[in-house]
Amino acid sequence: MHFTANLRLPQVDMNAFRQALDERLIRATTEGATVWLTKVIEDSTPRVGMPVWSAASRATFAPLASQVTYALAYSPEGDAPNRIDVGIGASPGDNGTFEKGETAGIYSFTYSTTLPHLIINEYHNANTFRDKNGKLRFHLTDPGPYHFQEKGKAAFLKHAAEVSLPDVSIFTATTIAIG
Repeated sequence: MHFTANLRLPQVDMNAFRQALDERLIRATTEGATVWLTKVIEDSTPRVGMPVWSAASRATFAPLASQVTYALAYSPEGDAPNRIDVGIGASPGDNGTFEKGETAGIYSFTYSTTLPHLIINEYHNANTFRDKNGKLRFHLTDPGPYHFQEKGKAAFLKHAAEVSLPDVSIFTATTIAIG
């Protein structure tokens, strides 16, 4: 009796795997940005979430929200002045970027702002800041501290910990010849 077995190294369809990986990571990053925005917008202050009064603070999130199709509500309350353009204007050119992996396999989103009262309210109550003459600089209806970056980061990391990569075995073929 004579028995021969030939095994070949597994062949991985790398193109199909990369495409599935790309789709999975784009979806995970989009979902992660949505989770981050939801936490930041809806749970940033003890009372009502990210303040809406003139809509300036919320409008700083508009570029990122539009990149991930997040339904961001921002319009001034009642007879408050409309400062949406101020909020969007305080969003530098790199605010709201969403990197889809084309560059070195990096999938990311970015938010940044130069809106003074939002920056101050992240860690402090802006209503306590005075100008050089001792006059209160801000008169906000919902002052900070907000700590929205911490809350958003925690929500994103929780989401990211649940992301799994595609099963490579689906894209692998092994040949065994017995003769």
